[in-house]
Amino acid sequence: MRVLLCSVGRRGYLVKYFKDALGSDGEVWGGDYSIYAPAFHCCDNSMLLPKVTAPDYVEQLIGFCQTNHIDMVVPLIDPELEALAPHRERFFDAGIMPVVSPVHTVQTTFDKYLMYKFGKDNGIGVPETVVAIQEAEELLAAGKLKWPVVVKPRKGSASTDITYCHNERQMKCAFESCPNPMIQECTEGQEYGYDIFGDRNYRPISVFCKLKLAMRAGETDKAVSTDDAKLIALGVKLAEKLPIFGPADVDVMVTSNGPKLLEINPRFGGGYPCSHQGGANFPAKLIAMCRNQTLTPDIGSCPVGVYMLKQYEIVLPSRESLDSIRDWRGESASKEQ
Repeated sequence: MRVLLCSVGRRGYLVKYFKDALGSDGEVWGGDYSIYAPAFHCCDNSMLLPKVTAPDYVEQLIGFCQTNHIDMVVPLIDPELEALAPHRERFFDAGIMPVVSPVHTVQTTFDKYLMYKFGKDNGIGVPETVVAIQEAEELLAAGKLKWPVVVKPRKGSASTDITYCHNERQMKCAFESCPNPMIQECTEGQEYGYDIFGDRNYRPISVFCKLKLAMRAGETDKAVSTDDAKLIALGVKLAEKLPIFGPADVDVMVTSNGPKLLEINPRFGGGYPCSHQGGANFPAKLIAMCRNQTLTPDIGSCPVGVYMLKQYEIVLPSRESLDSIRDWRGESASKEQ
């Protein structure tokens, strides 16, 4: 079996998890738009892929996978999900399993206002959210929204373009400068992250949960696992209400008024290593799915007290190893960078 991790970037640990799951029975390939992706040096094979914004990205990726007999494609960043979701059946038809949830799921989770509406429609706590200044002013006047408020993009990632506003002037300035903005209640409490897994029939298979101890650039940097029954039950409810294929990363804030859903990313999240060390092993589950094996749910197996603390790992590639990287056409990639 050959597994391709797209936008592999700095996720060398994820490459190693897949290699451990495959053992000697497969290869892990890495793809990225830069030859300087550190994780390349953990992969069995590496290649330069087109940028996800390229108009022919999907065609090039399918063609590359067919030529190189890739069995599974695992996108690791949000823009890839949005690009691939409308074409997931084309991958299946070509004999390639794309680890991408249905297009409705991807569209809902990629737009934070649609996520707010999803929560409201399904009885799941969410921060109060509006998409117009006038709506925010009305809620503030009625006491249903309080300062500070958060202005953020409806479609954003890595905590970019987020502004905490303490008065109307700040809110209007932030709203005008933010791309595709929305205004949201500022939630306070303890933030938890989930790693959720759904099978081919979108059946909930795994719900692992962790308390976030520290964040860095929107990614979980330090965490500890929890087996809190109420939080696990919330994770199951999310997995039942939203069709998920493979892994999903979920953020929830536990406030004085109960848990509030912040966002869902239907892909591997930055805090996944905490769940993996707790026994989640999503790479092995994906490999089993690709082999058409039936998965056994392990909900309730999330342990308590597994700590994850990230640190930097230095990669020192040689010029020769960089020059050996090819692009999706088989040409030397180092000439382009």
